Formats: sequence, structure tokens, C-alpha cells
Amino acid sequence: MFYIFLIVFVGLILYLEFRPFKKISIVENDIEEGNFQFPEDIFKYNVIAHIHTQFSFDSLGKPSDIKKAMEENGIDFVFVTDHDNDDYRFFEDEKVFAGVEKNTPEGRLLLLGNSLPVISHPNNFEFEHYRWKGEFKKEYLYELINIKDGIVWNKMLSVICLIKNVLILPFTRNLLHKWNALIPLEKWIRLYYARAKGLKIIGGLDLHIKVVYQEHTHGLLIPSYRQGFKWLVNQVYSKVAIKSKQQIIEALKKGNMHISLKQKYGDFWAEYEGNIYLLGDKIPVNSVLACSFPCKKTIKILKHENKPVVITRKDSFSYTVREKGFYHFEVYEFDFRIGNLYFGFRPVAITNLFEVDNV
Repeated sequence: MFYIFLIVFVGLILYLEFRPFKKISIVENDIEEGNFQFPEDIFKYNVIAHIHTQFSFDSLGKPSDIKKAMEENGIDFVFVTDHDNDDYRFFEDEKVFAGVEKNTPEGRLLLLGNSLPVISHPNNFEFEHYRWKGEFKKEYLYELINIKDGIVWNKMLSVICLIKNVLILPFTRNLLHKWNALIPLEKWIRLYYARAKGLKIIGGLDLHIKVVYQEHTHGLLIPSYRQGFKWLVNQVYSKVAIKSKQQIIEALKKGNMHISLKQKYGDFWAEYEGNIYLLGDKIPVNSVLACSFPCKKTIKILKHENKPVVITRKDSFSYTVREKGFYHFEVYEFDFRIGNLYFGFRPVAITNLFEVDNV
């Protein structure tokens, strides 16, 4: 009986460790493989959005904690969105900007830098004040990934996976090991296409500091900005150097960015007759979409109107778009594969849309 229990227990741990499972067939028709280089004259910036500080009733983080976390993680800009107030404005500088998170008759809304509206928690249907009841206006951004929503989406699974992580902690030394396996990205993208296709997307940390032990400037924070800034980053592209709050807000408004999870970075762009286009741009038919994402054990998927046209493990490739509509890239990591069955299949990147039209 003991051995049966042991086998079942180990089997359950292995199942939880290597889920989700995904059967995928490679689709590489009409792609060109190569060592494509992202244009050198395009600037890149790492941006954090939707965090809370001591000015929120449910958070304890300080301005100095944010700045230390930025230094350690190579973060260029941070948008603070405290609940119902923008008191962080007294500490705002050229890199960290005050904003607000508030309930409205339409639902939960962020104001990045007190000016750029973001529909927050659009995938959280558990709480009425999160449920979006208004229009998906084109001037709004859409918070496609919010880490809290991934936990709420399937709370039982989240609790079970946390217990599993506690049990294997001596091996991983990471209580949040494979947290991105809880993000149902494909389901959230389907919701986005059905409700808000065309809105520019953004990723939000929704990070609250709950415990602080501080005898010196940078003490123990749980969870911490220093770790949280590794979880989700919005990587913004620009053709000019960004030096002000208004410039970074304009880049976000245009959708010139993709969401990166777990500090897995790559590049995505488009070219047409010598012109370079950024994510979020409208591009002509027959443009070439390019992806360079040199991370091991990753699957890259290019979708047209949310249907795959390319599925590949190649580090970099290009694809010429012949049809009008919306295109975007998704990137997933995996632990291992057996044939077409991928184990531990979980998201690491999602891009804003290219709109292909007769420009």
C-alpha cells in the first residue's frame, strides 16, 4: 500500500510539474530562416506598469525600493497606479510616474501617468468591480496579462501548484517556480479578439508589497519589487530616444511594444521597401514580418486573425504577409517534447498587433 501511495504521489507531482501539455505540429510554409538582426537605429525600453506603493491601502512599498529594483533589473520606466490617489506624484521623477487605479461605472480602470486609460483586469470575472461593462474604446489600452488574474482564473489549480512548489523547493529554490504555467494566454487572446480586437495591449504586474522588514534602506519585502520586476516587462520600441513621460506614453498608446515574461526577450518588427515598422503600426500588404527570439526550448507562433500561419522552433525567421487583417506573435517555452507532444508548455511573450492594409 505504501508503494502504491508513493507512486501515485510522485506521479501527481510530475503531472503538476510538467503541465500544461500541448500537441503541436510545426508549420513553416513560406517562411525564410536566417540570422535576422533587429535594426540598430531602433531604441528599446523596459517598462513596468501597474504597481502599488505605500500610498495604496493594501501595499507597503517605498519609492527607494522601486528605484533599487529598477537598477537591478534594467528597467527604464515605471508607472505607479495606487488605489484612488496619485500621492506618488510628490516622488515622481523622469523615470517613475504617478497614476491611479480606480473603480468606475464601466469597471476597473488605470490611468498611466494620470493620462493614459487602461482597461484593467479584463479577464477577471469573479469580482463585479473588475468586470468591464463599458465600451472597448480605441483610446483605451487593454491589460491582456495581469498576474493576479492568472491566479484567480483557476484558484484551485493555483493553490495545488503552490503546494507542489513547496514540496520541490529544495530542488528549485523558487516558490514561484513556473508561475507562468498558470497564465491561460490562448484563452485570454480569444477573449481579446472577440471583445476588443484592435485595442493596443499592455501587461500589468499588479504588484502589492504585503510584508516589510526594514532595518536599513533596502530591507526584506514580500513580494518584492526586485523579484517582481523579473516577472513581466513591457518592452517598448521607438525610432527616437525617449526622454520624457509624454514620449513613453505616446509609444504605449501606439502599441509599439510586446509583453515579456520571466525576462525572456526577443525582437519583432516589419519591413517594406526599406522602411521599418514597429509593433502596433499599420503596414502594407506584402510587408515582411520578422522575429528574432534566440531562447532555447521555445515555440514561436505567428497568427493571422488569431489563427496560426507559422509554428516553428527556429530562433529567427521572416514571413511575407499576403492578406489583410491583424497579425501577432506568441512565444512559449517548454521543458521537453516527445514527438509533437510538448510538456510544460507556457507563455513567455505576446506582441501587439500589426494591422495589414492598403497603406
